[in-house]
Amino acid sequence: MSSVEFPELVVHNIGGMRFYEAPDGNKYPSITSVLSKQPGKQKGLQEWRERIGEQQARIVSGKAARRGTAFHNICEDMFTTHDKLSFNTKLEEEHKQKNFLAYCMFKEIRPYFDEKIKNKPLLMEQSMYSPKYQVAGRCDFIGVYEDTLAVVDFKTTTTPKKEEWIEDYFVQCTAYASMYEEHTGDSIEDIVIMMVAEDGQVQIFEKKTKDYLPTLEQYMDDFYINLDVDTLVA
Repeated sequence: MSSVEFPELVVHNIGGMRFYEAPDGNKYPSITSVLSKQPGKQKGLQEWRERIGEQQARIVSGKAARRGTAFHNICEDMFTTHDKLSFNTKLEEEHKQKNFLAYCMFKEIRPYFDEKIKNKPLLMEQSMYSPKYQVAGRCDFIGVYEDTLAVVDFKTTTTPKKEEWIEDYFVQCTAYASMYEEHTGDSIEDIVIMMVAEDGQVQIFEKKTKDYLPTLEQYMDDFYINLDVDTLVA
């Protein structure tokens, strides 16, 4: 296995959703936008906003977004820096100053990275798309995880999550695996969620793509049934 080149995709925000424009001109919705449009997801989010108030919801969402972005930036620097000593000194200190919470969360999960991911990623923070499922997205990491090719997604959370709450994460990673296979011909059977909470608790969920392909297909069908195709005309 070796790293592969993927075409750059143009991002469009259409109707409050993110779409990626492929080289052939087709626009595919991001998998996160597809997941956010599931009826249960929208209902739960609205109930949460009503429960804590719109202003507090914006504060919480903004904090989570900043934390997640900073955490991903640290992970990307660690996995792509050729000289690990360089990361451990200069880059690590820079991240510590930029977002101390994200840095502390990274320090808690890093031993698991070091144990389970020994090699450089085949791709990281890469946009991809699937003509088969008509979906696109930006994948955190594809590479060797415990001797097996896997999609690995890095997540931060305020508090630890129960597995039954995060099925969407498994569907999201299954979509990335499908995009990768369509482009390279290499099948990915394993998906991994590596999650760290603000209290430092680390959770790792390991799943198989075959268990979530039916759900992905159903989500895509539901999305396109309800999509106003006129929004894609630009």
